[in-house]
Order: sequence, then structure tokens, then C-alpha cells
Amino acid sequence: MILRGASVLLAAVIAASCGGTVGRAAPAANATATTRVALVSPSATPLIDVNDMMGAFPPATFFVVGGDGIRAIALLNHATRYTISWSGKEAQVAAVGEAGRVYVLDQVSQGTRLRWFDLASGNERASRTIDGTAPVGTGIGHGTLVVDASTGLVYALLREPRGIAVAAFDWFTLRSARQVDGDFLYRGLRCGERLVAAAGRLAVACLTRSTGAIVNAESTVGGIIVDDGGPSFKLRAPFAITAMAMLGDGTLMAGGADGSLVRLARDQSTLEAVNALREYGKGLIPDGIAANGGCCFYFGILDPGANDVQVRIVAGGAALIAFPASTPPSGGVFVQAPFAYYVIEGKARHIDIDQGFQEVMADIGAGAMPGAAADR
Repeated sequence: MILRGASVLLAAVIAASCGGTVGRAAPAANATATTRVALVSPSATPLIDVNDMMGAFPPATFFVVGGDGIRAIALLNHATRYTISWSGKEAQVAAVGEAGRVYVLDQVSQGTRLRWFDLASGNERASRTIDGTAPVGTGIGHGTLVVDASTGLVYALLREPRGIAVAAFDWFTLRSARQVDGDFLYRGLRCGERLVAAAGRLAVACLTRSTGAIVNAESTVGGIIVDDGGPSFKLRAPFAITAMAMLGDGTLMAGGADGSLVRLARDQSTLEAVNALREYGKGLIPDGIAANGGCCFYFGILDPGANDVQVRIVAGGAALIAFPASTPPSGGVFVQAPFAYYVIEGKARHIDIDQGFQEVMADIGAGAMPGAAADR
């Protein structure tokens, strides 16, 4: 594998991308939809031992959405630890390693179903159904279900009779936890397709196919709505957005297909242009921005000259994951140090972001999409 300067320049990436952690309490609010909540007792399920490789790497789990369920694939021995069933057209997944939980959003006959499972065993712990709604799908296994561990909130994009809404839930009971600002409900949000949250900040964006509707502008302009815990505000990006991610400190990064990037620091309301990717001369793959915890962003690109997946650190401190143009990933990329996770041609894979070696973890089959990665 090829690694270009990662050990020398990693400090530059961290220095350029890190920030302080900000957390705030979330105000409680009454539920706005008919719901059912059921807390489920765990069952005795034997665990697969993943503490192999002589302690060289910590355990981690890659959740991949396939037709037979959501597979929890262990990093260290590539075994499927358990499989979570889902229903409807597609499932959305979010995981929180430090809390030991994985969340799943799907469709049942009554409406949208939200569940969380014990990450170690796969046992279901809580379930809630929001009647008369449907989850906003993405086709990639993630993107409209996120968890803000700093506030203990789960956010989901739901389609209601009046339009698209952002719903917030307590991450343990799954009861409604706060009323999201009105701009996120119906007045300003007509095409929300991606949702990110961290450090008390929430942001929604439209992607290329319907970007103009969020800002009432031409399709070459991207729109983002941001809620920092008070009144929300709208921002225009000078390009159609194809990817968005947020660090653990609330720093937001959005990008376009041509490699244009904008950054929004925590508690700031003005977008800052980031030129490193465009100066490198490469574009951004769809959903190709990954947040490495509270550290730094990684950018997925296609490189016609690459024979295999490569990790690169380039001028300006941008950390890249370069994919051969002939075999692009499906559904973007996750980074959970020290590995990046992705799906190519139905196969779940990972690459070491420091050393560059990579492996196929499991062959899920056609239509497999990445759902989440967790450090447990």
C-alpha cells in the first residue's frame, strides 16, 4: 500500500482541524406525534471474542446495511457479531461507541420506528414508533439519523404530512426531548437530505439534486440550516453540496463535487472557504467527508492514477482517502481511528489511515451500504 507522508504530516492535520469540546443541556418539550415507547430487557447472547491480533488494535465495529439485515462486523477478526433486522424501503444507522449503543431508523406499518441496541451484544433495549410519519431516506444507510453524545439527543429527519421535520429524542428512553426551532420544521426546510449534530449544534443540508429549494436559489448554490441551541439561521454555500460532516466540537465541513469546501467553526455564523482539495486538483465523492471524532476531517476522492485505495496527506494539511476511479465506494466513507471504513462492490472494507494496509472484512452482496462505525 502507498502512504504519502502520513507519519510526518499528521500533526499538521490535527492542528488545522481540532477544536475545543462544547456541550450544552437540551431543553425538554412535549411530544408532537403519537408514539409508543417500549423498553426491552436484554437477553443472554454469547459474545464473539474479538480481542485477537495480540492487542495491536482496539476492538471496533463496522455496521453495514444489506438485504438480510444490518450486520455488525468486528474489526479484528471480521466476524459478524450479530445482525439486526429492519423493514421498509431502507434503514438508517447511527452508533455511539462510548455509550455502547447503536440506533436504527426504519419504516413499519404505523409509521417511523426508532430503536436502540446494546452495541456489544445486539440486544434491543428500547423501541419507539412515531405514527403517521416516514423516515427520510438517503440510499446510503446513514445521513438522516445522528446522535449528539454531548447532549444525549438522537435526531432524525422525518417526513410528516406538512413536510420534512427534525425530531429530537432522549437517547435512552427515546421520548421526545426538545422542540427544534421552527425553521427546521416546515417554514424553511423543504428538501433536507443530510443531518449532522455534535456539541449542541445541529445542521441540515440539501444535496445536489434539490439544493435550490432550501435557499430559493439556483441549483448551483447549496443551502444549510444551522441551530446552535437558539434561533436557527440559513447559510448559502457557493456550490451544490454533495457531502457534509461535523467534528465532535461542532465544527462543520461541507463540500461540492469539484472539491470546493466550506467550514463553519463552532459558534460562528459565517462560512470559511477551504481551498486545499481544489488546489490538489481532485473532486469530492458523494458523502465523501468523514469526521475523525474531535480530531480532523478526511476527504474521499477518485484518482484515475490510483491502482488501489490510498491514504494521503497533501499540502494544506488535507487528509485524503483516494479511491481508484474504476472502483468507487458506495455510500461514502467513515473514519474511526486508526481505520477508515467503506463499501466497494458489496464488500465491507477498511484501511489503516497511518500505515496504509487494507483488508476486505466481509462480502455482503449487491446493494450493501455503510451504516456506522464505532470504537467498540
